[in-house]
Amino acid sequence: MERIGLAPGTEIGGYRVLGPVGQGGMGAVYRVRDGDGGEVALKLVHPYLTDGPARERLAREVAALQRVRHPGVARVLDAELDQAEAFVVTELVDGQDLAGYVDEHGPFDAAGLVDLGSRLRDALTAVHDAGVLHRDLTPSNVLIGPDGPVLIDFGIAQAAEDARVTTAGHVAGTPGYLSPEVLAGAEPSQAADWWGWNGVLAFAATGRPPFGIRPLAAVLARVRTGDADLEDVDDAVADALRPAFEVDPARRAGPDAVLAALQRAADGGGAVTTVLPPPPPRDEVPGLGAAVVPPTAVLATEPGEPPDAEADATQMVPAPPPPAPPPPVAESDDAATGVPPGPDDEDGWDGDEGWDGSAQEWAEGTGPEQPPEPNPQARTVTVLAAGILLAVAGAAWPAISLIVAAVLAVLVRSVGLDMLALHQRRVRKGSRRGETARAVVGWPWYLLRAVLGVLPAALVAASAVVVVGGVGWWGIGTGRWPIAPLEPGQVSGELPGTQPWVEWALLVLAVTVGLVLIWFGPMSRTTRVGARFALAAVAPPRAGAVIATLLLLAGAGVVATLVVLGQDVVWWPLPGPPDLG
Repeated sequence: MERIGLAPGTEIGGYRVLGPVGQGGMGAVYRVRDGDGGEVALKLVHPYLTDGPARERLAREVAALQRVRHPGVARVLDAELDQAEAFVVTELVDGQDLAGYVDEHGPFDAAGLVDLGSRLRDALTAVHDAGVLHRDLTPSNVLIGPDGPVLIDFGIAQAAEDARVTTAGHVAGTPGYLSPEVLAGAEPSQAADWWGWNGVLAFAATGRPPFGIRPLAAVLARVRTGDADLEDVDDAVADALRPAFEVDPARRAGPDAVLAALQRAADGGGAVTTVLPPPPPRDEVPGLGAAVVPPTAVLATEPGEPPDAEADATQMVPAPPPPAPPPPVAESDDAATGVPPGPDDEDGWDGDEGWDGSAQEWAEGTGPEQPPEPNPQARTVTVLAAGILLAVAGAAWPAISLIVAAVLAVLVRSVGLDMLALHQRRVRKGSRRGETARAVVGWPWYLLRAVLGVLPAALVAASAVVVVGGVGWWGIGTGRWPIAPLEPGQVSGELPGTQPWVEWALLVLAVTVGLVLIWFGPMSRTTRVGARFALAAVAPPRAGAVIATLLLLAGAGVVATLVVLGQDVVWWPLPGPPDLG
């Protein structure tokens, strides 16, 4: 579950939120403090990016990006992808994104473009050498820091050697910075990244997106013809950038050629005529053959939107097949012109990747509002009362208390997973009839996932209980740690040589350690979130919460009374401690 607008001081995954940084294609970004006191950037990932195959893709990307070591690339430091609130932690780059930098300082001259372009070329080369494709190189993903530009937000990066696990027939990126062959359905490649690199330089030179903003159909049509907006730019600079916008990737100028031409322009020598290789047969160019290419969809991040826009700019819209020649596109907001409907919806794409509206709605910035984020109230007092009951019961039934705690953790975690999945479906497709029944039918699957999710914390808890309880029992029972020895005429319990309350206290301590680790141990955040959902259903605030808390505390009092009155310790299903008498 992605929380919106995390307040300063909020804890998430061991990181303390200091304040928001912005919003990107992957989710909201926050400045946080880690356990060592350093400041890093935490990106709270959108739920749809960790649902099903998307989780596998994101895990591949994070693993690949951790191999990249370059001063011009923000390092990936940590990631937690199996939680309800998945996040990725990167180093915090102190700087301003290129879009804001150009808006404040104005467009770059030729010399500035050479410096910017060469630094970004080296950083992107390091990314490619690690086997990773960025696939969304835009001005908002370039930060201008004190040591130069830094690439950030590999939100849709993918290891080049990994098989694609994105939805078939869809491509991801930002219109205007996606290359024509990718729009036509070809596999992303390094050449496509270099198209985005050149688009970033064009933006830096003009202060405008290289192919416009709206309507979407017009942007895509301009990309497919390489008709970049280079007006009001020095002729030598325009001539340096234009060859890298060749539609045919085999004839497209590479970064070294572009930088050489820009250097020539900066030196006042005019533009360099780039020598391009002869074009191959048309049917050998990926995505540009004579065969009709099926319509694809663009996971579009709308250019020109501020980073802190309320609505996530990442949307799913249909894109037309490459025209030959392209039909004229009217300069109007009728984005449906030249954009055929998707195969699953007369109005637009099906929306399984986060959009259920038409291209017209995308172009106008309208469309259905997302359902409110589920945010059940924290139930600290009620949970603490339940913990007290289980801990006190541990004085008489230690193994049973811990088993009950583990079972409850599995149940509430499964409820949380089911509710979060329900919310994600509502985000993607809106509220629909029968969704509650679907959640009930799908609950066994989430129950199985919950068992696997609770297992790490349960194993850690069991190990700690054995250590605390076993060592304490041995040390006290053998007389090495004399605590409250028996008075004349007193009879000890199962722990020899000590007053009965020492045995009770030791068992309560061991069980409490186990409960704490089940609740706060590895991968336990989803368990705590699920407890909120479950308690909201069975004991809704405020009356329900008060009644539940009082009943739990009363139960703890009854159990404590039984223990004091001489309730024997029941070790089942464990064999119990060895006889130390």
